[in-house]
Amino acid sequence: MGEEEVKIVEKPIPPKIKANISEELRRLMEERKKKPRFIRQQLWQFKKLDDVWRRPRGRHSKQRRHFKYRPPVPRIGYGSPKKVRGLHPSGFREKLVHNVKDLEGVDPTKEAIRIAHTVGKKKRMEIIAKADELGIRVLNRVL
Repeated sequence: MGEEEVKIVEKPIPPKIKANISEELRRLMEERKKKPRFIRQQLWQFKKLDDVWRRPRGRHSKQRRHFKYRPPVPRIGYGSPKKVRGLHPSGFREKLVHNVKDLEGVDPTKEAIRIAHTVGKKKRMEIIAKADELGIRVLNRVL
């Protein structure tokens, strides 16, 4: 029996394009991460409760009344700094793309694209190829 070697040819993925952000923005992005973990009231007592935030609404709720020995509740003071609000963790602003034509107004130094989930494989490959050609970072490059 003749055994043949099968060669798998993979297209090389270009290195991730980094955002040009200042030291101040980098510091603010680190500051953005410093938030407590907001947990649902009595999550640790009941196995059936999911680890998703629900606002405490009870009349006598200690968590709603912000007692110090209870977990923290989301409030306006926990917001991100204005300069980094809405930025992707990579430092880029996200732009949603549905077709190749949407790539025209994208600034590769400040913006990265996210391909919409409704886009099929064929058009997705075209968008990725064009983005690589223009030097634009694709945030959800999965095939």
